[in-house]
Amino acid sequence: MAGTPVEVHRTGEHAFTATNGRGGEVAIGRDGAPGSFTPGELLLAAIAGCSAVTSENLLVRRAGQDADIAVHADRDKTAEDPNKFSEVTVRFDVDLGGVDGADRAKLLDAVERAIERYCTVSRSVAESTPITLELPR
Repeated sequence: MAGTPVEVHRTGEHAFTATNGRGGEVAIGRDGAPGSFTPGELLLAAIAGCSAVTSENLLVRRAGQDADIAVHADRDKTAEDPNKFSEVTVRFDVDLGGVDGADRAKLLDAVERAIERYCTVSRSVAESTPITLELPR
């Protein structure tokens, strides 16, 4: 496999730490565990983060180098299957007051196309990328 693998190690009861080869760490735990993300929150963070990273250059070019860009991700679940997201909504907060009418429409179209084309996480989730589970035998 290509890319930087992520490892998750148990650090206590219902507590884990995810690490990557660049020294990044994030705490993972159950819902309500202080100082950690649930796996579902990490997926939302990955979707929002990928959208932010993918669109940053386009937005900064028009909104300015110091643009405050916030990307929020939330999800819905259904009563039929509370262990699956039924929909994820990604919302951008960025001041585009200095970008008028037609230019704003072009910018937002470019951001949407970039995310649809280059955001690995969103594309993988939307296209239901297969997951291979390898357990010790």
